[in-house]
Amino acid sequence: MRSHRNRVHRARRVVSFGAVWALRAAAFALLFLPIVLVILLSFSADAYTTLPPNSYSLRWYANAVSRNDLVESFLTSVQVALLATPLSVVIGTLAAYGLWKYPGSGARALESLLMAPILLPLVVTGLALLVFFNRGVLPGGLWSIVLAHVIVTFPYSFRSVLAVLGRYDRQLDEVAASLRVRPAAAFRHVTLPLIRPGLFAGALFAFVMSFDDFATTIFLISPGTKTLPIAIYQYMEFNLDPTVSAVSAMLVLLSVVGVLVVDKVVGMDRFVGLRA
Repeated sequence: MRSHRNRVHRARRVVSFGAVWALRAAAFALLFLPIVLVILLSFSADAYTTLPPNSYSLRWYANAVSRNDLVESFLTSVQVALLATPLSVVIGTLAAYGLWKYPGSGARALESLLMAPILLPLVVTGLALLVFFNRGVLPGGLWSIVLAHVIVTFPYSFRSVLAVLGRYDRQLDEVAASLRVRPAAAFRHVTLPLIRPGLFAGALFAFVMSFDDFATTIFLISPGTKTLPIAIYQYMEFNLDPTVSAVSAMLVLLSVVGVLVVDKVVGMDRFVGLRA
């Protein structure tokens, strides 16, 4: 009887173990299979998208690099993200620190208000900003896109820093005050190093969301300024070739190279603040 129960128990463990690994495999396939398919399509020699490709070539990579509209829009996206990210991090960090340092009865309502830009549909935000900027507040073009991206990305920095501050020991500030350290110096030398993971996470989210934003940016582009998502959308309106797949594959490669360089030069643990 006992041996029968042991066999049943082992069988259940084997089934449970297999089910867990099957779910893990399905999750990884769901995450990485679309990326693999896009990379595979980017090497197709066909003049249209086919799976699997009939032959392979690098012609679409050459086409993507040779098109001025795609190259210029990529540089514009990088420029906008590099301008919007530090502004988002500064605004989000100051807002999170102020809300954490001086909590009050309206703290929850203020937190919800600061998170509103990512709770509203981006199409609504983009249309509202278009109407606002058209009243002469700011001319269209690069800086209107940067300001719009700051508005829609700073909540990510705010939330990331606020989450890290939730684990921050307030006694450290009291010790600094007892040593007659000025609040600004204590914030710079004590608080900032300890909340660095939140700063990095917020900056990463802000950069990615800014670089990838379409719904807000589509309302604010000007004839001489458009970002890469807009250029890809306009290209796909009239072309069905795998050039967009080649662009996507190069972006994936840039992301992987960036992570490897940071890990090699600094170390990812130290970069995100997990190790001193």
